Amino acid sequence: MTVPTGAKPLDIINVRITHKTARVPLLEAASFKDKADAYAEIRSLDGVQESVLIQTCNRVELYLVSEHGDRTVKSAVGLLENRASADPEEACKAVEWGVNGEALNHLLRVASGLESMVVGEDQVINQVWNAYLEAEKVKASGPVLSLLFNRAVNVGRRVRRETKLSKGAVSVGSAAVELAENLLGSLKEKKILVMGAGETGTLIAKAMARRCLNPIFVANRTYERAFRLAEELGGKAVMFDKFGEVLVDADVVFCSTSAPHYLLTKELVSWLLSARHNKKELIVIDVSNPRNVEEAIRELPYVKLYNIDDLTSIAEHNKAERQKSVEEAQGIVDEELRALEYTVKANSVGETVATLLSRVEGSRQRELGKALNLLGELDERQKKIVNDLTCILLKRTFLPVIENLRLAAQNEDTEVVEVAAKLLELHNNTVEN
Repeated sequence: MTVPTGAKPLDIINVRITHKTARVPLLEAASFKDKADAYAEIRSLDGVQESVLIQTCNRVELYLVSEHGDRTVKSAVGLLENRASADPEEACKAVEWGVNGEALNHLLRVASGLESMVVGEDQVINQVWNAYLEAEKVKASGPVLSLLFNRAVNVGRRVRRETKLSKGAVSVGSAAVELAENLLGSLKEKKILVMGAGETGTLIAKAMARRCLNPIFVANRTYERAFRLAEELGGKAVMFDKFGEVLVDADVVFCSTSAPHYLLTKELVSWLLSARHNKKELIVIDVSNPRNVEEAIRELPYVKLYNIDDLTSIAEHNKAERQKSVEEAQGIVDEELRALEYTVKANSVGETVATLLSRVEGSRQRELGKALNLLGELDERQKKIVNDLTCILLKRTFLPVIENLRLAAQNEDTEVVEVAAKLLELHNNTVEN
């Protein structure tokens, strides 16, 4: 078969819109509603060979591997800007990107919780890994992103193991609960409804259960999931089409579902207010993406609506409290980044090395067969001695060549790599299997 070698070096690219540069409406507009359609769009970008999409309530990020560096960046930036085209000027300012070292550093920081709204959050490490698994499932990822995402998750775990970055309120869910507590003073006697029993909803419900004496109400489209979570916390599960019955006299409702439409509309909440038994305020905290609560409910009396943007002050407070841990975590990221960059560069000659090994192994097998025929009748032990001798000779001859190729790649000495490929006749030659 034909093995292409000496290919143009690949670039690792990250293009993103996050909570740092965009408010909720823009993040919502940029997000992909269907992952299959998302990967179809991403694959169509100029030069993309591998891709992973990380999408959460706080970020939409593309990780790409391409031979066409600048052109791929331009087309990926254009994709995110076009998705958020309702406000072109804001979208243009919100999109960020990095290539190679910058992209690797950003991924390690994301997995470590250093790029999260709530610094040190635990959720993000699972989100990073699940994003990679989704890409792998649809065959969008490849060997480069496999290496990067495996390493990023390991770095994230090391940061959490060796620093105190993840102590305290360390997720969007726990920050939302902290916001409710700040607004009400105490949650002990409050009636709480959590809509959504996914990862964020579970974190909210567990955090509320530690603060609230009353049972927590949990509503989810899949009732069994709501029932399991409520049972674990000593709460009460609610049929999804019956959550209005709880809202009639609830104090706080947290919305954290993945529904693609509004669950709480102005019309519905207005009706619920008219049915409430008292005139106390209803606090609505929406941490969904896309949003589950219609913005217009702010116009209603006795209703206070908060969303992810309103968690900023809590996030900043937590970041200040964790500053020492942030510095320690960044030190780990810097150390791991250097090691990862060396590994990526060394692996860039993997195809050349594989071609070389395939070539010499094919030659060894052919010449070994000829030698055994000339030697005549040999027992198995004698054949093994001859076979092992040829293996040792090739290993001692070519191992230094392979190590020097990898070292040249680590030092970005592309001239040495190209010369070696030419001298060893590895450019577009046929390798016998």
